[in-house]
Parts: sequence; structure tokens; C-alpha cells
Amino acid sequence: MASKNMEYELVNACIVTKDRWIPNGSVVVKDGLIASVNAGGPPPGKRIRLNLNGLYVYPGLFNAHDHLLSTYLPKVAPSKPYLNWLPWDNDLKSSIVFSERQQLDPEQLYLLGSYKNLISGVTSVQDHIPHFVQDPFVEKMPVRILNQYALSHSICTYSLNWGDGPKEEYAKALKQNIPYVTRIAEGFDSESRDSLKNLHKLGCLGEHTVLIHGIVLSESDIQLISEKKAHLVWCPEANQFLYERTVDIRDLLKHGINVSLGTDSSICGSLNLLEEISTARKFYQTEYGEDLSTKTLFEMVTCNPAKAFRVEKQLGSIEVGKIADIVVLTRNIEDPYANLCESDLSSVRLVLRDGIPVYGDVSLESFFEESGVIVERVLVDNIERYLVASPGKLLESLVISLGYKKDLAFFPVQKEFDNFE
Repeated sequence: MASKNMEYELVNACIVTKDRWIPNGSVVVKDGLIASVNAGGPPPGKRIRLNLNGLYVYPGLFNAHDHLLSTYLPKVAPSKPYLNWLPWDNDLKSSIVFSERQQLDPEQLYLLGSYKNLISGVTSVQDHIPHFVQDPFVEKMPVRILNQYALSHSICTYSLNWGDGPKEEYAKALKQNIPYVTRIAEGFDSESRDSLKNLHKLGCLGEHTVLIHGIVLSESDIQLISEKKAHLVWCPEANQFLYERTVDIRDLLKHGINVSLGTDSSICGSLNLLEEISTARKFYQTEYGEDLSTKTLFEMVTCNPAKAFRVEKQLGSIEVGKIADIVVLTRNIEDPYANLCESDLSSVRLVLRDGIPVYGDVSLESFFEESGVIVERVLVDNIERYLVASPGKLLESLVISLGYKKDLAFFPVQKEFDNFE
């Protein structure tokens, strides 16, 4: 990736911060960090200038729950709704889809998952898997893989043996001030229903705890989560696909619980985070007969996960001193929060990670060239874009590994053009 040691200004843009938005604002990026956020033009200085002509500038989005190693299609769930995650996992691992996926090496799958996230404006991903699996790929991926965490797979006797056990992992989280991440209440059996209470009995429920799913959490469970100031990641698409049910999200929000949004893996969840936002809105309207606040949804993919994963001093909002992870979206709706919620892949005009452009419009060619980043010119959903590194080589490697060209809806990329540096 190109050096972070560059200085430039984004001007004539609507800057969407955590608490407000700034029409006709500007952002100065220097050495990979946000150096200033301004109403009107930037402070004087000799910098590269990028005129965004009224586009919306958001913090880079967070996907708060994914399994990058499981980035594949089609979805598998022949026996749904499932009692819990285990019978689904058994169905998956006995499927033709899984056998085919096994022909790809882990780096190919991690690249697919990273690109899937990147082209939807995601710059940070929580990849729920043991460290020894993801460690070889963290520094190679075009998205930020959040790799500072303790974990369990779940809190039940049939849990996968991830980590050193809930008590040990939670103690590690407290000592290192990192999140402790585990799936919870993911099923209809007694162990799933009791898993939150059992986690609490172990002394592992607190401000460092990030809970995934929670589809059968009771009213008293939700009250306990609120009292302990734990966090929850909501994955409505995967929950409904596998279990035909999801957590009582309205009750969670009424209790003031910090909720983030995640896609889960492609093999059971959404194609991308923008689609997950749409699913969340539709579910809430159908389930409760009212609209979920678009500002709340904005927070679920920006500042809320930054808080949950304990990186809010570095990420999650456009503020001076924070890392310049930024996504620029087409301006289709005047309200920027509603605009985000109505966005799709075609809306993503530029993605910056550490201040470096990693994805964007071909109209920004000079900006990419001045940054020194190596990209390829590709079609994404039939729109010309620049995409970092070598997506074309990845596509070629998939054909070699699988023996045919497989269409993957989460990665609608075609290599049509030559590289440039």
C-alpha cells in the first residue's frame, strides 16, 4: 500500500460527523490522520485538493460481525429454521457448496471477504475467528481487520473450542482493555436460552463484552445487558435466514444498549453492509409498524462499533486526530443519515483507509496517481472503478482453483482494463 505521508484536502463536501453534519465543509488529511474539519474551506496551505462537488463524506463504515473465511455462495440452509448453530454447521459442512469452497485457499477467501466489504464502504471488519486463523492475513488485506480482541465461540457445551475459556478470555480482555467477543442466545434449546445468565454467572458480562446475535434474549436478559453496559451486534439477515427470528431490537434500544450492525458470513448473511442496513430498516418497519431512526442506523455502523470494540479514540467518526478512514457517497437525499440508508454499491464514490485511497471513481484518476497507490481499473456492478491491489489476479486464481468462472453476487467485479501505478 502507498505511504501515509501525504497531505490533501477534501473540499466542497457535506461532512457527516457523530453529532451533526457540515454543509459545504472540508477535511484536511495529513499522514493518514484527520488534521482538520472545517465549515467552509480549509485553512491555508499548499496541499493536493479534491473537490467533491457536494458529495457526502462519512466515517469509514464498520462491519461488526463477519467470518471472512466463509465468504462464499450460495447460502446453505436446507433444514431451516434451525434449533441452534450446530445443526446448520453440520448441514453446511456436508454440502456441495462447502466442498467447493474448500478448493480455495484461505488467502483467496480473505481477499474475497475484504473486497466484499471494501466496495460497500466498509473500512473496518470484526472477523470472529481465532487469532491463529486470521493472523497471516491481517496485514495483507485492503480493509482493516480488527485483531485486538479476546473471544469465545459461544457459551454452551457444544461450543467450538475457541480461546482459553470464557473466564480466561474475559480476564485477558480486562487486563489488555480489549473487547471480549462471543455469540450468545443463538438458538431455541435450553443452553442457548440460558447462555446469557451462564455468562453472567461466570463473571464475564461487562463493558468489555460484545455479544453476537441474541435471538432468544428475554426481557430480563436485556435488562441485565443494559445494567452491565455490555454491547450487542445485530445480524437481522442471517438470523432470519437461519432461525426465522431475530432479537427484540426495539427493546434493546429502549434499554439504551449499544447496538452495532453486522452482515455475518456471506454463506448465511447479507451480500454487504449496505444491504444489511436495508434489511434492518425493513425488518423494523414490518415488525413494529414504525421506522427505525436513520441516525440510529448510521451510529450502528460507525461510532457504536468503535465504542464496542474499544477503538473509538482512533476510529468511528470524523474528528481531528482520528485515523482518516472515510467513505464518500453520492448525494441522493438531503438528510445524510437517510442518504446512507438508501445507498447501494453504485453510491460508493471513494473509500480512504489510513488516508490512502483504496477504492473509487475513475474520475479521480489524478488523485489516485498522486497518492502513489497501485490500483486496477475494473467494473463493479458495471460501473468503472479503481480498486486497490490485484482484484484481477484474484478473479483469475478463482477460475484456476474452481475450474470454472463462478459468479459471486457479493463481488460483482469484472476486470476490463489494464493496471496503472
